[in-house]
This record gives sequence, structure tokens and C-alpha cells, in this order.
Amino acid sequence: MKTKIFTCVMVVLLVSCGASTPVNKATISFAWSYRAGDYVRGIPTVSDKVVYVGADDNTLHAVNADTGESLWRYETADNITSSPVVFGDAIYFGSWDGAVYALDARQGELRWRYETAGWVTASSVIGHDVLYIGSHDGFFYALAAEDGDLVWRYETDGRIEAGASLAGDLVFVGSTDNYLYALDITSGELVWRYRTEGDIVSTPAIATGTAYVGSADRKLYALDTATGQLLWIFEAEYAIEASPVVTDGVVYVGANDGQLYALRARDGRLVWQYQAKNIIRSSPTVWGDLIFVGSDDGYLYGLDRETGTQVWSYRTGGAIAAGPTVANGRLFVGSTDRRLHAFSLEAE
Repeated sequence: MKTKIFTCVMVVLLVSCGASTPVNKATISFAWSYRAGDYVRGIPTVSDKVVYVGADDNTLHAVNADTGESLWRYETADNITSSPVVFGDAIYFGSWDGAVYALDARQGELRWRYETAGWVTASSVIGHDVLYIGSHDGFFYALAAEDGDLVWRYETDGRIEAGASLAGDLVFVGSTDNYLYALDITSGELVWRYRTEGDIVSTPAIATGTAYVGSADRKLYALDTATGQLLWIFEAEYAIEASPVVTDGVVYVGANDGQLYALRARDGRLVWQYQAKNIIRSSPTVWGDLIFVGSDDGYLYGLDRETGTQVWSYRTGGAIAAGPTVANGRLFVGSTDRRLHAFSLEAE
């Protein structure tokens, strides 16, 4: 009975906040919610109509993307806030128990496990059959995707809390030692590093030869990917912990001042800004003319990405700490209300 009451309340909230967005010729409707055993603080990953997401119940959940029904679960020894990555028929993620896991994506059976000496909150990125992932032990690891064998590792002087990005022959990763590192993907050798004035706890975005990364020093940096040369800086009012996204020449990034900023990619000029009611740690995601972003205020916002005008919102029962995902006509987002929420998207 409690589940049915909760679902009804959520549908009412969705309708009251705007189930359709006629300005953008789109319809957004509530589809289902899936209850985990604790907070859902990772970005959902979708593959072959399955949604994979970790939770603070120490479990990676595989959920039917159409119905919200549980397909399988895999339990680790601690929280999972690392967003899973699917590669081939395997899924990869980290856990606060210090390990990196590779599971069979269909059945959830363990293929291999690699131990680090710190929490693994970062998501992995895969290229050339190698998985790249950082740990709170300060090391950035390159592991063979097939069997988890160590290819190389690089030591920083701080925790690596967020995922890395690949571009060409380089992998880019930030650390709480304030540096953004550019490493050779084959050898792990340092190509360049750039020092900010605060912790880097987000994933850099790479576009057209430029790396965009936020820092706890309140600044978003645009750096030349080949040399690390500074191109421009934008300063927010508070720390930037959210990962930026670049689309059509615009950089979108949230900050702890509750603002989502839209900046011109070539020079950092402010295009527009949107004020939420609390911190934005969530990385945004773009769908058509809309950009979706969550906030610690519990809302998932849908904004016109040209103007920043709010055209839709949905209130969950807790903070949204990670970004939403759009796949196959569905929008997915996790919340500290212990639920994964799903919505149907239809362009008119």
C-alpha cells in the first residue's frame, strides 16, 4: 500500500510541475520508480534496455528500462556511487570497499575484481580494451578490460574522486591535489599537468581540442588538450563540483551556488544562468532543445538550452547528487530518496 501511495503522489507532482513542454514541442511523463535499499547517488547507465545503477545499499542494480522491474543485483562490501560503464558484454564499476569490479552484464556474475587501497567513487572510461579509473588512494589505474590485469598506474598527491576522459592518445583526470593531469594512455607517463587553486572532484569535458574542468576554487578552466595552456577562466560564486557538458559550442556546468551556467565554449562568455534552490552537483544532460539537471533541492529541472528558461520540473523525495541519463526515449535519475526515477520523453 505504501508503494502505491508514493507512486500516486509522484504522478500528481509531475503533472503540477508540467507534464508537457509546448514551447519545446515535447512531452515528458512519469513512467516508473524503482526503490533501492539506500541512497542512489550515481549516474544511471543504459544498455540493451537495462538500467544499471549503484546505491548506498552496497549493491549494483540491474533494472528493466521499460518496466522498472529488478533483473539482478550484485552486492559489494560498501557503497556504490561509481557510475557503471558497459563495454561488450561486461559492466565495470568501483565500490567504496576499494575494489574495481567487472561483471557479466546479463547475469551479474563476477568476472574479475581488482583491489586498490582506497574508496573507488570514480567512474571508469574504456579505450583500446583498457579500463582507466582512479581511487582515493591517489593512484590512477589502467587495467586490462578482459581480466583486470594492471597495465600501469600513476600516482597523484591527492584523492581521485571522479572519472577521467579520453581524447586521442591522452587520458585526462583530476585530483584533490588541485591538478588536472594529461597522461599518455599507453605508458601512463605525464604529458602535462595544470594546477588550479582547489580540489578537482569532477570529470573534465573534452571538445574540439579543449579540456574543460571545474575546481573547488570556484573556477571553470578551459585548457588546450595538447599543451595544457590556459585558454580562459570563468568564475562562479562557489565551488564547482559538477562535471561540465559541451554541446553545440556551449559549455553547461553547475556550481555549489545553485546556478547552472551556460558559457560560450570558445571564450567562456556567459550565455545564461539558471538559479536552483540548492547546490548543483549533478552533471547536466542534453536532449533535443532541453537540458536536464538535478539539484540538492530534490528537483530535476528541464530547461530550454538556448535561453535557460525552466519549462519543466519534477520533485523527488531527496537530493539529486548525480546527473540524469537519457536513452531510448527515457530519462533516468537517481535520488537520495532511495529511488531511481524514470520518465518517458516524446518529441512532438
